[in-house]
Amino acid sequence: MTKEIFKDILVGVSFVIVEVLIFQHLSFFGATPDPLLIYLLWLAMKYDRFKLVLFAAGLGFLQDALFDFWGLNMFTKTLLCFLVYNFINRRKEGRLLFWQIFFVILVSALFHNLILFGLASFIDAYAAGFSPIIFIAVNSLYTALLGSMLFIFKGN
Repeated sequence: MTKEIFKDILVGVSFVIVEVLIFQHLSFFGATPDPLLIYLLWLAMKYDRFKLVLFAAGLGFLQDALFDFWGLNMFTKTLLCFLVYNFINRRKEGRLLFWQIFFVILVSALFHNLILFGLASFIDAYAAGFSPIIFIAVNSLYTALLGSMLFIFKGN
């Protein structure tokens, strides 16, 4: 394992910990962003598909362990990274505009949340007081806004 991969694993773990400690308390109409999804989309430009899927599986499993979902986030993040890798990897050479970043994150988050909602409906993970529209649409919008803000603040 190289130093760069180890650093990216530590950053991914810190994204999961920040999500657990901070973003779960910053809900907006009951919706919370998924910063790990943003990080995995960024890693798609950096690594090949195999390493990206391993990152998604490992970090998704850690996220599941902390949120007590046991496999839902791991499966959805792995499937999302597997499917969107070619699209993101083709666009890594050119610099994307703000609205393009927002749109890519929004569509990816919508796809992720649709899969997660479909799987969660089978095991009743969100049984009490849960609105699917808020989960799918507002969580995706919140995640896209957070990713766009990170894009603005990161600079060149």
